[in-house]
Amino acid sequence: AWAKEKVSNTLPKCFLVDNTDLKSSSSGLRYRKSPSFGETSKSKPASVVHWNSLVYGDLDADGNWLKLQDGQYLPVYSSNGIRVLQPIKAAEETSPVATVTTVTVGCLQVPSHLERQGIDADALIDAGPGAFYQVVAERVALRSGPSLGAPVLGQVPRGGEVELFGWDETRQWRRCVDHRLSRSGWILLDHPELGPMVRPLGEKLCVRPLNVIAVAAAEGRLQDLETFLKNSEELDFWDPRGSALVLAAERGQISSCLRLLHAGATATEADLAMARIAKAEIVTLCQLRPEELEELMNISKVGEDEMQQILRRKHRERISVGDADEDVKANSKASNLYEVCYSSVWIRREPHVEAAQVSKRIKGQQLNIEEFDESGEWGRVVFKTSEGMDEGWMLITHPELGALLRPVEDTESVRPAG
Repeated sequence: AWAKEKVSNTLPKCFLVDNTDLKSSSSGLRYRKSPSFGETSKSKPASVVHWNSLVYGDLDADGNWLKLQDGQYLPVYSSNGIRVLQPIKAAEETSPVATVTTVTVGCLQVPSHLERQGIDADALIDAGPGAFYQVVAERVALRSGPSLGAPVLGQVPRGGEVELFGWDETRQWRRCVDHRLSRSGWILLDHPELGPMVRPLGEKLCVRPLNVIAVAAAEGRLQDLETFLKNSEELDFWDPRGSALVLAAERGQISSCLRLLHAGATATEADLAMARIAKAEIVTLCQLRPEELEELMNISKVGEDEMQQILRRKHRERISVGDADEDVKANSKASNLYEVCYSSVWIRREPHVEAAQVSKRIKGQQLNIEEFDESGEWGRVVFKTSEGMDEGWMLITHPELGALLRPVEDTESVRPAG
């Protein structure tokens, strides 16, 4: 969520490079060293910002020039007065954009004429949280489209950080915002010859390509995750870093875990314990029956918050039931506690009076009867010897001597037989 807030804070200074009204045959706008059409910048890796790209910066006092964060300039209007930079604002803002009629597309307010042309929200910016990645190759190109043949908008050197959003249809490219260069584009995740290009920031380098289902689940990109689960010919929940479910659980992504479990992913208690899960509700989620998962999935379509509230309630109920079960076990164990009430009683190997004698307990010693034989007259006990633990049978009531063992009513005065 914090990554999404970071993007939202940038959006009020976000502009779309628009050729709708100008109808220029050029590939885009040229960068300028100063707010003047007479000075073209030649210091940037790409001297042109292509049409339909996003750029970030601050307007000058007159509102005629956009100063980018690296000190370069772009004109808001062409030399003949036609607007070429359209302001893009967050959908949450209610103030209208001056001189531009807007409509909501995804999480943005965009010029209405762009929406009529059928520009997809994904072509502007993707809904859902962003995730910060680090360039691990010598350098990686930021391109205007998801293709090695698309124009290069800039380059990010090794160690540079970028923020990634949705995938293209091949799942080999992701939408990218390069805050250093104040622009957006597409970035290749793994090169067919050079190997990995970018990897999640702060993680150990993984040379093998990452599993898109696992990545979307771990990043909480629910719309992408649902698309991958629905459209994949064969579901693969395994990533070189571990299972998708465990990776999502490590990051507390409850909604992602629900979708993975509903799709057939599994994880053992040991897997989840090794994941050092912060949210215990995920453990409860993994223990739900298929019909319970289906119920939560239906609720999540109405609202993720409501689903998580119900899951937390189920978690509390299971804790209560678990505590009750422990009490039952403890009471059951206490109810099977017996005390020797005769001078001494033999422990025999088998439940009959002629069986071999293996040990003896004297009056006042207490022990647990683990189970009774079919007659109900003998009880099996477990006891400690010099060689370790052993077991045998004790007669509860003798036909002539009477009671040999009696139940202990006060469970607090336990004196183990040893």
